Amino acid sequence: MEDRLPLLRSSAGRYPHPAITSHHQCFACGKENPDGLNLRFAINPDGVAEGAWQPLQIFSSYPDRIHGGILATMMDSAIVHALFARGIAGVTAELTVRYLHGVGFDSAITVRGWVEASRHRIYQCRAEIIQKDRLAARASAKFMEIREGTPQGKELSTDIRSCRP
Repeated sequence: MEDRLPLLRSSAGRYPHPAITSHHQCFACGKENPDGLNLRFAINPDGVAEGAWQPLQIFSSYPDRIHGGILATMMDSAIVHALFARGIAGVTAELTVRYLHGVGFDSAITVRGWVEASRHRIYQCRAEIIQKDRLAARASAKFMEIREGTPQGKELSTDIRSCRP
C-alpha cells in the first residue's frame, strides 16, 4: 500500500525541520563540503529525488570501479532528499543494498530515491543507481524521522523494531 505523502512546494525554501536547512557539511550532498561527493538532487512531480553524478577516480575500490560504499552513500542521500521534499528529516535505521553490476568511471551515474510507505515515524524507502541505461545497484531502507526539539541522542535510542510496518 503506497503512502501518499504531501510534497512541500515552498518558494521561500522553508522546511519545517531545522535539520533540513543545516545539512551543509554532509559528505554526500553538502554544499560546504569540498571533500564530499557534491551530489545535487531535483524532486520529480511524483516525489522521486533524482541526481546525476560523474564518477571520480578518487572514489575507486578496484582500478576500474567505484567503491560500493560510495554507491550506498549516494542511494542513502537520494532517499534523504525524497524525505526532505516532504518536510521530513530522517536518519538511516536500516539500508540493504544489492549490487547488480560494477559501476565504472567512463559515464555519468543517475541516482534516484523515493519513499514508498510510512508507519508511525518509520519510512520505507527505495533507491537505485543507473549507469548506461542499466540498473547497477538498488537499495531498500528504513528511515526514522527526527522530531524537532528532541535531542538527537535520545531520539535515536528508540528501538525501531517496535515500529515495524
